This record gives sequence, structure tokens and C-alpha cells, in this order.
Amino acid sequence: MFGPRNAQTITRLQSELAEAAAEVEAVTAIVQAMEKVTSPDEAIGTILRLVRERFGWAYGSYWQMDAAAGVLRFAQDSGTVNEEFRNVTLRASFAEGVGLSGRAWRTRDLVFVRNLADVPDCVRAPEAMRAGVRSGICFPIIEAGRVIGTMDFFTTAELEPSEGRLSALRAIGVLASGTLVRLHEIVQQEKTAQDVEAVSTVIRQMTQASSRDEALRSALETIRKDFDWQYGSFWALDESANVLRFALESGDAGAEFRQVTMTASFARGVGLSGRAWDRGDLVFVEDLGELTDCVRRPAAQAAGVKSGVCLPIRVGGRIVGTMDFFATRTLIMYPGRESALRNTAFLVGQALERFASTEQLHQAGRELLDSIAEVERNVSSASAVAENSENLAAEANEQVAALGQASSEINNVVRAIQTIAAQTKLLALNATIEAARAGESGKGFAVVAGEVKELSTETERATDEVSAKVSAIQSRVDAVTSSLAQIHHAVEEINQTQRLIGGVLKEQVAVTGAILN
Repeated sequence: MFGPRNAQTITRLQSELAEAAAEVEAVTAIVQAMEKVTSPDEAIGTILRLVRERFGWAYGSYWQMDAAAGVLRFAQDSGTVNEEFRNVTLRASFAEGVGLSGRAWRTRDLVFVRNLADVPDCVRAPEAMRAGVRSGICFPIIEAGRVIGTMDFFTTAELEPSEGRLSALRAIGVLASGTLVRLHEIVQQEKTAQDVEAVSTVIRQMTQASSRDEALRSALETIRKDFDWQYGSFWALDESANVLRFALESGDAGAEFRQVTMTASFARGVGLSGRAWDRGDLVFVEDLGELTDCVRRPAAQAAGVKSGVCLPIRVGGRIVGTMDFFATRTLIMYPGRESALRNTAFLVGQALERFASTEQLHQAGRELLDSIAEVERNVSSASAVAENSENLAAEANEQVAALGQASSEINNVVRAIQTIAAQTKLLALNATIEAARAGESGKGFAVVAGEVKELSTETERATDEVSAKVSAIQSRVDAVTSSLAQIHHAVEEINQTQRLIGGVLKEQVAVTGAILN
């Protein structure tokens, strides 16, 4: 019924149909598997395995973009050729346009070679040829318009894939890209949530910390654990020597690394900490081996330390130290993680500033207490002086009063003398009259009477002067008495004021003590 030619066509169609069915089954299996994977690594491993098994490839590998170095590096594989080929694979890297992966990167499309010998710039080609590897295929993994990796597959047979097979592999590349984009977004969301939680934890701990050291220790521990670092340390600024010196640590990166850390110091701009100090901002290195001026570099490499980050800590706008963290694997720092780490550094700085302000307040309070105590002593001394002055004023008042009394008594005596002098003068006058009557016989008596009269007149004049002076003294005594009364009143007011100041000072001491405690 059918001729030989028709039979060949049918056979070819049946073969193409079977191949198409196999491709559909392979793509369907990958689609179903991609719905179940939960991480990028799991997705990559699953795709490598299914493509290799479904399409009959001997070996497959995934190459991840190293953006810093601008090359593709080995990340994961499936299947085997031989140990020598795998060792070359592990050590290899590809720039854009170089090797099979580099060509797929440049063209952003699937690349197929019938014989790997046709790719002379591939470092794996010689070992692949010795191992019997022939055909190879590679497609790029694209995210947000940029190549983030490639997948390549090799077989020990020389293949001539159909356009349908190549289209199916392109579709798998697109499927892989979409899956990785979705999983990377999930991972990014998880990391963002993790970062938010870590920052929240740091906020809580900084709020609850009761001392500067407790704040630093809890911050080191939280950032190290919640951001998945193996080791962290705080370096305090030694202002006298103008270097950073080790102060605290968290985690473990080996005894040798710890010993070098504890004895190290960093000048501004030197090492990871010195760079963060100099820039005043976060500094991240994927590979600590890049820091040739870091004294911890040899010990870090020996301990397997790879990536590191350092954060400057500011208090009052001035850098007082740095926090650095290290991992034993190569990490990629994304913007969200950088922002979260900067936030934690800010929170630590705010906590330290709070403790510094508290210490300044306590110091000021202690100085205030000392000043109050000194003022209180001076007030007590002044009160004693004022009280003594009050007593002296009272005594002086008594003495002046006595002086006034004595002046008054002197006036009385003067008045008595004046009376006697007046009477004596009168008697002398009478004696003179009587002497005149007596004639010659009374002349001598008249002389005596005249002298007595003059003496009484002189006495009268003297007593007048004494009386005037005593009156002047009495007036001054009255003025002094008035002044002493005013002084006594002023001293009483001073004493009242001193007692009021003493009471206020006691209240200030109590309030300041309560604040400090």
C-alpha cells in the first residue's frame, strides 16, 4: 500500500514525533519539578539532572556570574566524565566570549558545538577531548535583562540535534531563568524579612542594654548570628595613638586568626577596619585575600575566611570604633543587606551615645553635688559668722546703752556741780557785800570772796563745756544705738536668708541624688 519512500517518511515522522514527545515530557517534568523546588541551588541541581537524564547528556554544570571579577565561575554539576575533567572544571573561569559558556554569555542565546575541539579558547577542551567528550551545548540564565549564569551539557557522542531539540533546550533555559528569578525574589524577601528582624532585635537589645559593654557584646552577637557571619569583633579608637585596637569579639574563626586579631592594630586607611574608618562608611570585600595590607589576611586565609564587612560606629558624629564580621564562604552583598547593616551600626552608635550622655550627666551631677556641698559649707560658715555678728551687735548695743546711761549720770553730776557753783557764787557775792560793810577789817575777806567768785565762775564755765560735750556724746550714742538696731535687723534678715538657702540646697542635693541613682 505504501511505497519505500512513504515508509521512510513515516519512519522519520514517527522519530520526530517520538523526539517531540520526549522533549514535551522532559519540559513537563522540569516544569513540574520547578513547582516543588524551594531554593535556587535545588532548582539548578534539579534542572541539571533532568536535562542530563532526559536528553542523554553525560555531564552538566552551572556557572555563576562573579560580577566583581567579571567572569563566570563553577558553582554546581551533575553527572561525571572523569576526575581530571572535573578538576579542570572546578578551577576554570570564563570571561565574556571565551569558551562555550562565554559565547552563550555574549550572544545571550543557546550555543551548540558538534565537537569541543572547535572551541580552542576553552580551558576544558584538551581534558575533555582526552576523556572522550565530543558535543556540547550551553544556554544562558538571564535575570532582569542581564546574564547571571550559564548551564552547559556534554556527551561522549557527536550529536546533530534537531531544531526542535534546540528549541526545547532554549525553552528549558527560559524556564530555568524564570524559576531562578522567582526563587531569587523569594530568597530576597526572606533575607529582607531576616534583615528586618535582625534590625528589630538590635533595637530591642540596644534599648534594654544597661551598659556600653553590654550593648557592644549583644550587638556583635546578634549581627553575627542573624546576618549569618562566623566571626565578629569591635575595634575601639585609641585617640592617643590614632589607631584602632581590638576590644571585643564574638564567634570563632580559629585560634591563629583570634591570636592575630587580639594583637593587631589598624591605622586609618589600613586593612578592612582602617578603610571603614577612613571612608566613614560600610566596606565589604568578597575575598579577604584582596586586602594585602591587612595583618590578619594570612591567618584568615589559613582559617578559610573568605568574605568580610566592616561598619564604622559613630557617637556624636565622630567615629569611635568599627565592627567587622567575617564568613568562611564567599558572600555577595546586596543593597538591602548593606542598608540593614548600616542601620544596625547607626543603632549601636545611638546606644553608645546614650550611655556617653548618661555618663556625662552623672559626671555633671557629681560635680553639681560637690558644688552644692561646697556652697552649703560656705552658707553654714556664713550663718555662723552672721550669728556671731548678731551677738556682737547685741553686746555692742548693750555697751552703748551703758555708755548712754553713764553720760546721763555725768550730766546729773554736772548739774549738781553747776548748782553748787551757783550757790558758791551767791555766797561769794554775799561775803563781798559783808566785807565792804566791815571796812578796812573786811578787805582780806573781800579778796578771798572775790577769788571764790572767780573760781565758781570758772567752775560754771567748765561744767557748761562738760555738759555740752556730754550732750554731744549722748547724741552720738543715740545715733550708734539706732545704727546698731538697723545692723541687728539686717543680721536677722541675713540669718533668715541663710536658713532658706540651706533648705533649698538640701532639696537640690536630694533631687540630684535621686536623678543620679
